[in-house]
Amino acid sequence: MMKRMMLALFFTVIFIIATACGSVNQESEYGRHNDGGGTQFIDTRKPHMDNDPKNVKNGESMNQNPNFPNLTNNMENTSTTMGVYEDKAREVVNEYSHFKADEVWINGEQMWVTAHTNNEMTAKETDREEAKLKKKLEQALPRYNVNVKITER
Repeated sequence: MMKRMMLALFFTVIFIIATACGSVNQESEYGRHNDGGGTQFIDTRKPHMDNDPKNVKNGESMNQNPNFPNLTNNMENTSTTMGVYEDKAREVVNEYSHFKADEVWINGEQMWVTAHTNNEMTAKETDREEAKLKKKLEQALPRYNVNVKITER
């Protein structure tokens, strides 16, 4: 009985050594797509696309449209830079409507704009004017979901 166990153990050790010494077939799917960090996903991108300066800036992908403000959470987006967009919203209200801009807030992708008028307006007129002003603001600042409120003074 002990002889059989020793024989079985001997063949098991030989089998482990024989299979462990084999090399990865370079023609296999795993051999071709391995790197230092492990197996890579197969994709359709060409290698030169990853290094194209138009696609990458300081390790980050850039917005496709340079007119869109960058809304990522990084050190570049401070209250000072967000104030530029608030000022742009006030400028749009003052220059392209007959309302006076008041409060403008930005919270993430939401922009809240309050405008004032001295004229009395019905609820239907207020809704129509808010929609017009919202459309103008979204054209000027397309990255934000704009919410407009018009009040009478």
